Amino acid sequence: MTSPVARFLPLFAALSAVTPACAPEPEGDELEFRTTCETCGSNSPQIDDAPFPELSLSGQPNSAGVSLVGLRDPVTQVLHPLVIAGRDELVVLDENDAILYHGADLIDWFLVLEKDGDPVFGQIVAYNAAEPALDNSGRPFNTYAIAFVDNSGIVTTKNVCPTYWDEPTNPVLTIIAGATYDRVLKRVQFDSDWVTFACKDQAAFKAKALGYEQNVNFAQTGAPATQDQQDATLKMITADYCGGGFSFTEQNTSVLWANTAGTVLPKTDPNDPNEIEGIEAVWNQDGAICLTTPRKGNLADVEAECPGIPLCSNVDWANMAHEWVTWKPL
Repeated sequence: MTSPVARFLPLFAALSAVTPACAPEPEGDELEFRTTCETCGSNSPQIDDAPFPELSLSGQPNSAGVSLVGLRDPVTQVLHPLVIAGRDELVVLDENDAILYHGADLIDWFLVLEKDGDPVFGQIVAYNAAEPALDNSGRPFNTYAIAFVDNSGIVTTKNVCPTYWDEPTNPVLTIIAGATYDRVLKRVQFDSDWVTFACKDQAAFKAKALGYEQNVNFAQTGAPATQDQQDATLKMITADYCGGGFSFTEQNTSVLWANTAGTVLPKTDPNDPNEIEGIEAVWNQDGAICLTTPRKGNLADVEAECPGIPLCSNVDWANMAHEWVTWKPL
């Protein structure tokens, strides 16, 4: 008998082929980003680009025409509704809405989707309950490895996160309930019916790791980070100085960051001339409110895209409302 994973192969290949409809391919500097800098934060010009970056819990099709069906038990083949609980964890509930399965219990379960009337399957192959935060809260969060089979020449299992394609059991995908992301304008959108699947090397994942998401309270405020705070974080991570969605960054670019709440601090002294080239920018929800040392390129490049951003040395940015300050390390 053909395995469920093998049966979905041609369908998942078709799904991957339509990815640009829900996550436009980057051009030029807009590359996926990973950094090896141990003292810096890691920026990313991409918001998220998993082959199914968002799904509706009620089964509405996403922008690529993919809809959620549910979670299938690999032993009994029973299909269960996909439910998100706690800090973005997949769970299966019993008839009394008590948690029946969660976490590592769901390894080998199938995420069942539908595309053009045909079923599409991804399989949960690993789970990590302790992905470290990037802020000082110490709050870990959940990540998963979701794999599929690709028969391009040789049948091999692939990680659903593109950068980790050849690491099928690496749990580098997290779930963000109640939010989707405009990957062109680099802004968050809130909707309780939708969940985002975000990969580790991209901005939606990093914003969550920094404490900017819908399912934890931010900095002892008693509420999650606001939309403006989350937008500012996306602008900062993606180096969207102008606020219109263009990212002035590329792979292997390091940055130091700190937020106004003091929950994220730079790992290197930003006043040390032996470590820091200088301040990069100060950020709010609309991009850079001032800019001195671009992450990539030069001031003329930014000026050509959006004239008028002042130098940080020419404004009293410390007394202006802002969410982030970033520095460019040497």
